Amino acid sequence: MAELRGISYQSEQIEDRDTYNLLPTELQQLLEDLKGTVAYQGGLHIRGCVRDPKWHSLFEAWKGEEAFHLYYPELRATDIPFAEDCLGDQYFWRLGTVWSLMCETGDVEDTELDIFEFLDAVVEDPVEFLSMEPLIIYLEENESLDARQMLHVEPSFLTEADHYTFKPVDRIDQRKYLIEQYKVYQENEG
Repeated sequence: MAELRGISYQSEQIEDRDTYNLLPTELQQLLEDLKGTVAYQGGLHIRGCVRDPKWHSLFEAWKGEEAFHLYYPELRATDIPFAEDCLGDQYFWRLGTVWSLMCETGDVEDTELDIFEFLDAVVEDPVEFLSMEPLIIYLEENESLDARQMLHVEPSFLTEADHYTFKPVDRIDQRKYLIEQYKVYQENEG
């Protein structure tokens, strides 16, 4: 298993065995090793099989009241949103490969990597693979990003601007914001 760096949070154990038992073998192996982790100083969040905290719960993101597939028709109920980047874009497991979801637009893309190839790509070049440039800019001026937080961008990257600002926000609040941005984007595109 690839070794992640800059860990700011890690689940102590797999607490939610019901969710764990529903996972494909690859994701079970991932969580046996990593439990659920915030790595690269917030650049990658791999959800854990826990019920609390809710921001870290794989169940909540996959099957809970705020599950991603309820808001993004591009996702299926069987897609497992196991990870997210520092801005809230999602990585999900679909039929043996890792896919990405750009939360503001709803665009999905198959990385064509299995879970372990995905982790190898992250470890090989986390800044490039996870688009961590905003986090690096933020960390140049700030000591750290709390594990419960991700970055909010103003204005949205969908808006062309000379300057963008990044501020830390609660993960759940940012997810809700991105869903609202997605709705606006869909209205404007439709």
